Amino acid sequence: CALICSIRKYIAIVSYEQRQSYKDDFNAEYDEYRNLHARMENVTRRFMKLDAQRKLLSPGSKEYQVVMSNLPKCPKLQDRQML
Repeated sequence: CALICSIRKYIAIVSYEQRQSYKDDFNAEYDEYRNLHARMENVTRRFMKLDAQRKLLSPGSKEYQVVMSNLPKCPKLQDRQML
């Protein structure tokens, strides 16, 4: 079903102009996509680093609290304190 569903989702390209229009749209948005992707990679790396540091520390220690204070105030992240 996944293949059939994805085929129905897209209209066949029937002309050079249509192809060029899709290509232009893609190229216009691609730089923004790449920039957002790079930002997400940086954020992911930061969280992975903080999580690795957190795992090495004893809950309740001053160092642990410093690492946890660097996390955004998000209930799901704060729940990790209990792990």
